[in-house]
Amino acid sequence: MENNESLLQENEALKKENNRLRSNEKSVRVTHEAVEDYQETQIRFRTIFETSRLGNKIIGRDLKILQVNPAMVSLLGYGKKQDIIGTHILDYAPTEFHSHWKTLQIKLWDLDTPAFSLETCLTKKDGSTIWCNVTSILFQDQGKTLGYSIIEDISQRDNLQKHKENFISIASHELKTPLTSLQATLQLMSRTVETETVVTDKLISLSKNCEKHRLKLSKLVSDLLSSTKIDHGQLSLNITRFNFFELIDNCCKHLRLEGKYYITNKGHKYLEIDADEHKIAQVVVNLINNAVKYAPESMEIIIESEESEEFVKISVSDKGKGIPADKLPFIFISYYQVQNDGNSESGMGLGLYISSEIIKKHGGEMGVTSVIGEGSTFWFTIPKNKLVSRN
Repeated sequence: MENNESLLQENEALKKENNRLRSNEKSVRVTHEAVEDYQETQIRFRTIFETSRLGNKIIGRDLKILQVNPAMVSLLGYGKKQDIIGTHILDYAPTEFHSHWKTLQIKLWDLDTPAFSLETCLTKKDGSTIWCNVTSILFQDQGKTLGYSIIEDISQRDNLQKHKENFISIASHELKTPLTSLQATLQLMSRTVETETVVTDKLISLSKNCEKHRLKLSKLVSDLLSSTKIDHGQLSLNITRFNFFELIDNCCKHLRLEGKYYITNKGHKYLEIDADEHKIAQVVVNLINNAVKYAPESMEIIIESEESEEFVKISVSDKGKGIPADKLPFIFISYYQVQNDGNSESGMGLGLYISSEIIKKHGGEMGVTSVIGEGSTFWFTIPKNKLVSRN
């Protein structure tokens, strides 16, 4: 009897042990699966971290950089990770932007904010600065609280915003000036008409003044519309055959009427080309007006056309002060204006940009040569007898 009870007790103990072992086996299996899941998660994170096109970094509470991805290395202009790992993010921030990172440090680690974003500046290896959007979160790793940041270079967006603000400022100023003058002249004309019954020299002068400002407004609006079309890829051409010498002659009439400038039109009188006559005239007039505006002391403007088997080359030369060599690479960029002796010339800086785009649309090239103290020569080429797309 006692033996039976002893066997039953031993059997019950074996069952409990068996159940315990099964439970442990299940626990080990669960733990093993958790380890595998963790490892897979780490692999996925590492893959995303390394291949992201945006700059990624991991920093400690003291803002020390613990890890970076290749995009971050490239963003800061370095060659390898080791150049950055171990340094502090403040090493790459201009002094006036250190407060941004201090704020991030407080928001994340002191106030336990889940995520924090800011826009700030970073300095690259070459000393240049870039505007960045920084988004950071906290995460736990081996008992430490670390910060994970994604950094996006928004310099282009920032430049576009500044570009837009600058454009609005310039356009507002340039449109306001002739509008104000036109309004004042029309008011004066209105009062004069009330007191005078015949057309006097004063009325004629006022009328010419109105026309001058009307033409300026028309050009400003035309430049804005042309610039918009170019930006949207909507610049179209109406190709016809026309006499190029006559076109240049017509483009010079407004200056000849003033009698202040001596215009020399060199070239073959019977030269004909296939192009958009109106747009080529727009280019020529712009170059002539620029010669007058930026070289007012140069009374002689030379317009020359050279013909080869493949193209016609047109150049407009003045004998003004010339353009500094460091300004020449930017001369055909929209809204760029050359400043001489610290004086900014009137205009929106669209004329040369639009002209160069018109010439490109024709399949030609545009350029400039200039010597300080001797003058400048703007030139462009138009392919001869070439069928150019009208759209």
